[in-house]
Amino acid sequence: MDAFRHLIDTDNIMVEVTIRLGRTRQTVAQLSALKSDDVLVLDQNIDDGVEICVGDKVIARGELTGDGGSDRLAVRIIGASVPA
Repeated sequence: MDAFRHLIDTDNIMVEVTIRLGRTRQTVAQLSALKSDDVLVLDQNIDDGVEICVGDKVIARGELTGDGGSDRLAVRIIGASVPA
């Protein structure tokens, strides 16, 4: 595969990365009843971290953190995902 790496200019290929915090299931009625300051409880613990995804594929695990300079949220990569 390394022999072909020079044939594709990967520096210009853009992919959308999604950070998945967890999941919950709600009925349409429950969702429509949500209001400001309501809380949705997710299916994982705070210490479980986040999934870093490209499309539907989990490519790595991470943890939420600050970016160190402002109030922006960031993700620290803690490991690559092992294919199942």
